[in-house]
Amino acid sequence: MINEVVVATRKNSKDNKAPIGVYFKDKKVIMHLFYGSHTYENLLTEDYFSVNVVPPIEIAKAVLDDNDEYLYYEGIPYLKSSYYAIFYKVVKREFVDREDKFGKNRLMIIEGEEIGRIYLNNTPKPYNRADGLLVEMAVIYSRLSNKNINIDENSKKEMIEDIKKYFSIIKKVGSREHKQLAETMLRNLNLL
Repeated sequence: MINEVVVATRKNSKDNKAPIGVYFKDKKVIMHLFYGSHTYENLLTEDYFSVNVVPPIEIAKAVLDDNDEYLYYEGIPYLKSSYYAIFYKVVKREFVDREDKFGKNRLMIIEGEEIGRIYLNNTPKPYNRADGLLVEMAVIYSRLSNKNINIDENSKKEMIEDIKKYFSIIKKVGSREHKQLAETMLRNLNLL
């Protein structure tokens, strides 16, 4: 099962966060990173990162920029907004070329071994339909905005239709913050 989280890394004293789908397996995590992303570039050479279990709206925020309230565990950044953060050391990097509906893309598969965990006192909020739709928009946004991912025209058209459909629902059921985040993604893609 893929779990949507925010991964935080640090390189050259600069913090980075990104929404990533990860696989948890016992005390390990596995994630697939697309070539060209900051997380890919950071974890080429850096060996430590955090996996942050956050409210869905924070996943959407993470796709737009790296600004956040970071805390540190032995020098590893994590997010103050997390329900909990798990810290990992990279134990394996594998590079593969994958061809799918997005074309031919270079991936780095990271396997991390857990070295620590912190639970924060953040109270969960009720789930809103806009939460899930924002996460789906963030996934599509991350693919459409990464110039290193080759997407065929039919898939691109389908993704654009989906992101617009999700936005129309968010406008009906989401908060002001949900709507603003969705609008920012659409504007950045020149779809609004």
